[in-house]
Amino acid sequence: MERRAALSAAHTACHLAALALDSALAGAWSKTPPTDALGNPAFDALAIQQSRIQPLSSVDVYRIGRSLRRKGFNAAALNDPAGLAVRVNDILAQWISVGGPVRIERTDDALSARRMWVCELPAGSTNIPCGGTHVRDIGQLDAITVRLTRKHADSSLDAGVVNSCLELEMETRAAMAVSA
Repeated sequence: MERRAALSAAHTACHLAALALDSALAGAWSKTPPTDALGNPAFDALAIQQSRIQPLSSVDVYRIGRSLRRKGFNAAALNDPAGLAVRVNDILAQWISVGGPVRIERTDDALSARRMWVCELPAGSTNIPCGGTHVRDIGQLDAITVRLTRKHADSSLDAGVVNSCLELEMETRAAMAVSA
């Protein structure tokens, strides 16, 4: 498999995993936070600290600190990362089984035009600001699986005070369908 195809698969899988994680954590909010393109609370957008795309995989790191808790997120939802991963993987498997076109839309033809990743999912059409490389249909993917790991991390504040916060690491793996 060529490197670009492997990166395209991983990049699309990363977006889908983020949306599935948002969906799986929808019940973990006591307040109404901003939502993602599917109408679920936008955990990914609110907590993401780092995202790395590699051929057929990605790693996203989420920070669950005081500001996220103030927005209403209940960190106890992350107490069972393996159970949460099962829910995320079930959502991903359903989406892949149905398939759906993926495209990049631009506001105009200028090089600086805003680009949006658009994907048709059973839950509706979704879009995320992104101009990267992607598969043309999620049916090109044989599987997307995530593994979630919960960690404690220290973060320093301006006054030199060190606070402990929770981090969630999501490792996403994509497998290309044989006919892709």
